[in-house]
Amino acid sequence: MRPPARVRPRPDPLRALDHPAVVVALLTPFGRDGRLDAAALRDHVEHLVEERVDGLMPCGTTGEGPLLSEGEVAAVVATVVDASRGRVPVLAHVGRADTPATVRLARRALADGADGLSAVVPYYYALDGAQIVAHFRALIEAADGKPVYAYTIPARTGNELSVDAARSLGRDGLRGVKDSTKSFERHRQYLETGLDVLMGSDGMVARALAAGAAGCVSALANVRPDLLRRLKEAAAAGRDDDASAAQDELSALRAELSHGPPLVGLKRAASERFPGYRSTLRAPLG
Repeated sequence: MRPPARVRPRPDPLRALDHPAVVVALLTPFGRDGRLDAAALRDHVEHLVEERVDGLMPCGTTGEGPLLSEGEVAAVVATVVDASRGRVPVLAHVGRADTPATVRLARRALADGADGLSAVVPYYYALDGAQIVAHFRALIEAADGKPVYAYTIPARTGNELSVDAARSLGRDGLRGVKDSTKSFERHRQYLETGLDVLMGSDGMVARALAAGAAGCVSALANVRPDLLRRLKEAAAAGRDDDASAAQDELSALRAELSHGPPLVGLKRAASERFPGYRSTLRAPLG
């Protein structure tokens, strides 16, 4: 009788991420007609891969994800997966205000080749900790072993991922947290859970890496991936002065691009940097 075949564990591309990792909070380009500009997105992904970023996160806040239909989110994720060609992990943001839509998008993203998932804490309705935990447990189950990150940005969602909730979800299989609370005290508390914590605020990257963060999810990496790479390499090598200098440059760029309505400066910078990339934003942003 033949012995049962050994089941090989599925590879986990995100475990191979350099620590610290620079993950790009990817912009979504639109054409004159307001629809996804797939060609511009492919060119942008190619540029970022050539700049040696460690990962891509499409359809989050920077990607105007809440303003995209489910079909558009799926199209963006599939385009990014195809354009990256397995050279860097794709962490698809699939967060929605409701659990069924989040799970639906998660399954579609994984079927289209995403390496892992991120989802924002559900928004609009006030939720308690138990409801937030139940939401992410459903997502973790749908991910079927693929990495899941909880994205917390309470200024936008109105709901917060408590440290206790993060710790509980870690026991259920949550891989990590993208922290955009802008509270360094809370960031330290997330680090103490043992989860992979990714800093989501460009103004606090160097400080987070020094404290032990697994990396960052950076909006500014869309236009200055070289600067983020320089910062993370300096931090990893313990060159604190170089990391601080890179952070100062990053913070100055952040201040320059933050004037005016959300994303206007960043998209304008992308349009100036990449031929054929339009600065169009999805209404009501633009």
